[in-house]
Amino acid sequence: MKRYIFPILLVCVFLASCNDSFLDLYPQDTITDENFWQNESHVKSAANVFSAVLVGKDYLNMTEIMAESCPWAVPTAYRTIGGGNYSTDISQINSIWKKLYYCIGETNYFLNNYKRAVTLSDSIRERYAAEAYFYRAYSYWMLTTYFGDVPYITDELNVNSADVYRGRDPRDTVIANITRDLEAHYKYLPEYILAGGDEFGRISQEAALALLSRIYLYNGMWEKCVDAAQRAMAIPYYKLYSTGHPDVDYVNLFNYTGRASRNSDDHEVILAYVYNYDLGADARTSHNLSREAWVPNDYARWVPTESMIECYLTKDGKIWDPSTAATYEDVFKDRDPRMCQSILAPGTAWTGGKDGNVDNANNGIFTYPKLSNDKKGCMTYSGYYLRKYVEPSTVQYVGHDDNDIVIIRYAEVLLNYAEAKERLGTLTQNDLDITINKLRDRVGMVHMTLDNLPVGSDIRTEIRRERRVEMFFEGQRYFDIIRWKEGNLLGNDLLGVKREWLDQSKLSTDLDDLSWDNVNGEDYLLIESGRTFDSDKNYLLSLPFAQMQLNPKLKPNNPGWD
Repeated sequence: MKRYIFPILLVCVFLASCNDSFLDLYPQDTITDENFWQNESHVKSAANVFSAVLVGKDYLNMTEIMAESCPWAVPTAYRTIGGGNYSTDISQINSIWKKLYYCIGETNYFLNNYKRAVTLSDSIRERYAAEAYFYRAYSYWMLTTYFGDVPYITDELNVNSADVYRGRDPRDTVIANITRDLEAHYKYLPEYILAGGDEFGRISQEAALALLSRIYLYNGMWEKCVDAAQRAMAIPYYKLYSTGHPDVDYVNLFNYTGRASRNSDDHEVILAYVYNYDLGADARTSHNLSREAWVPNDYARWVPTESMIECYLTKDGKIWDPSTAATYEDVFKDRDPRMCQSILAPGTAWTGGKDGNVDNANNGIFTYPKLSNDKKGCMTYSGYYLRKYVEPSTVQYVGHDDNDIVIIRYAEVLLNYAEAKERLGTLTQNDLDITINKLRDRVGMVHMTLDNLPVGSDIRTEIRRERRVEMFFEGQRYFDIIRWKEGNLLGNDLLGVKREWLDQSKLSTDLDDLSWDNVNGEDYLLIESGRTFDSDKNYLLSLPFAQMQLNPKLKPNNPGWD
């Protein structure tokens, strides 16, 4: 579904006996026109509202800022949440809760009313119902991942509904219900949605199976994850995006070249949030990600960290040793090719203005990081710049981006399969060859083999590394850290470039004027200190204080938050 225009017939019902607090708890926007539910256009327009829960580029604003690979450059509420230093009344947590339950309310109303469209065939009605089940499952997956136990509600609510003040249901119960619904209804969906077609953005069987594999993986249901991933892998339409140009195919997947909403050859992106700037002032949709990454007269909003830089292997599959680099340029040499397609390397074309090299007269080529904000080029607080998702042609404009924001792609299905097989203890070399090594083939990276893993590592570590590298800056890193119980990574200082890699003679900035953190005798540019992670507390977010005030039955709060 190309989100060019949303034909939404949505009428707000304001219940006479309810107050604003009730609406804040479970928003009740519903379709109530007595003449509704008469034809496919009505049913389709009702289903169109569900996708708003994907929130597009704002998904990255929440999730990537909370993680430690490429956060927002300066402190924000979501960075504070990721760093463990927040209180229960922070409004952003309440916003997460409200937005997800808003979507659940919309899907519940749809599922309780769509069969009123008696003039439609069962197959048409059930297709849109399956979309509703998908989005309800997606919303509950997000809620349980953030908060654990949550109220599981499937009915329409009014002021007399017992569920208005329902307590929390066990996470396992919620997961069992949403996966059951997806399994029961996904076959009513089309097997695939054509890239570049008018329906791109709608839900397919592939999307439902991919979501199932994700939910099963996140909840330790390894066998079911493998089964769902295998079913998704068996649908022949989907494959990795590759044009035979390993030096650019990965990065082009996330810019205008490969975007699946316009490029019929991109069979990798299963679901994306689609934008269109060309519709005109009253209808256009857009975001500002490219400019935020390379803003040519201010600081870069997104900054890759040193932990992400050090994560990439060498091109021959060995763990990279930072001591082998003597210069900034050395950091990018002979690394996993996805590194230079995700993070800006010296010698790459860019449109971020003057870089940090006082001797560079060509503003169209990046050569060195800019560490001071003189408004003449893009400054970075970490010493690194994002390349993934940047569309160079729109950097000069504010809010002109309309490249797709990828929600689910085929690469994730392959990674889900490999990880679940490893957790089952049944991973074979063939499993790696049909999953991770296909990802590596796309960029010309050496294969992962069970009998030749990097020295000092193990297969679980390498599968997790592969996921971090392949899915970099796609909104999954925070969730992965939480489910792997590696929360200590969120409590570490956020660090940037190593000082010894910078050549003072190339920079106008005096390195002594910057803040450095000494780690094992080496100085790293300091982005943020004072972060914390309490393993008895921070694996779940606090319930929103405002919601607990409205509904005391939500208490007690998650462990450590009382």
